[in-house]
Amino acid sequence: MKAESDHRGVLFEDKQLGPFPMHRLRRVDKPTTLITHNIQRVDEREHALNRAARGDYGPAAEKEARRIGVRYPLAISQKNTALQLRSLEQNAVVAPDKVPVTQDPKVLSRHIKRLGYFLKADVMGICQLPQSAVYSHDIKGNPIDINYQYAIVIVMSKEYQTVKASQGYDWIVDSISYQCYQHLALVACTMADYIRRLGYPAVAEYTFKRASGGMRVMFPPLLLWAGMGEISRAGIILNPFLGLDFKAAAVLTDLPLEPDKSIDFGLQDFCQHCNICARACPSDAIPTGDKVMHNGYETWKLDERRCASFSILNQKGTFCNTCIKVCPWTRPHTWPHNLVRWAVEHSSLARRIAIKTDTIRGREKTEEEEKWWFDLEEVDGILRIPPTKSN
Repeated sequence: MKAESDHRGVLFEDKQLGPFPMHRLRRVDKPTTLITHNIQRVDEREHALNRAARGDYGPAAEKEARRIGVRYPLAISQKNTALQLRSLEQNAVVAPDKVPVTQDPKVLSRHIKRLGYFLKADVMGICQLPQSAVYSHDIKGNPIDINYQYAIVIVMSKEYQTVKASQGYDWIVDSISYQCYQHLALVACTMADYIRRLGYPAVAEYTFKRASGGMRVMFPPLLLWAGMGEISRAGIILNPFLGLDFKAAAVLTDLPLEPDKSIDFGLQDFCQHCNICARACPSDAIPTGDKVMHNGYETWKLDERRCASFSILNQKGTFCNTCIKVCPWTRPHTWPHNLVRWAVEHSSLARRIAIKTDTIRGREKTEEEEKWWFDLEEVDGILRIPPTKSN
């Protein structure tokens, strides 16, 4: 039998697996953000939206927070469909015997990543599961204790044509995000079920589990350690090919895997000198100054109360994605934009020029002629045209 080291093919080489050349990025041993050992695990009940729902941000925000995801009819349909996947996790069974294939972590990692791309992921990454990324308690107050070895992180980009047609805070905003959440839930559940059939424990983590108290991990640390992005000024992980315009899910497992290294594409220097998202933020929630230490991370600290309150109380739409829409990294994958991405990654001068050029040019024009959705709001089970926006 031919030795594994003599094999050729996608599982045994370092060729690009997905649509973006993630393998060409500079890899570093630790994230570009300073991280100390003083990280405290976060209680899911302290998530900004959950705080709003319990009244911490005032009675108006408390009332509207309970309507998140149930104001726009398409978002309701997307959410209801994805929630049906919970039965896969509730009835999860791990096969009693491990499948008789290679146990080489590198080969298995490429196999799992290729599976993700087969299921239509845009970027895949793997990291060891840090306990600091695990919530201390769920939204019902139950303590969380999980000890999986690895997190398989799955990223999907938003549908760019609709993003371009949106103002960034209108009625389609929830559905733009839910389009990712819905597909991510399907991919994560499928992948977790497949790994269990291989004889290894695995569980899917996706945003729609939050409503039932099922979310157990935070995605930003996983994205950071899995080499899928760097922390941006907006307080969101930014991917060099997708910008801020994506959503994530994860599969936690003990399948033997090879973790990816973090990446460095010059974003810390870029964001230090770029305040485009901060100037555009309608709630002034994004800071314009230097980084600060927060729970063991040196980062630009988003004012979560301002951000969440503005989004929840938005009467012109369902949420707010203004920072995502104006970010210079959220650009289409044309060769001119890709050339700029390459230059910015390799040159501080190119970063300054790119920032200056984007500041002068201003935000991309909203292509209103591409709008395909109706502005509708559901109130007490009845659909109406929102009073602040007519069709």
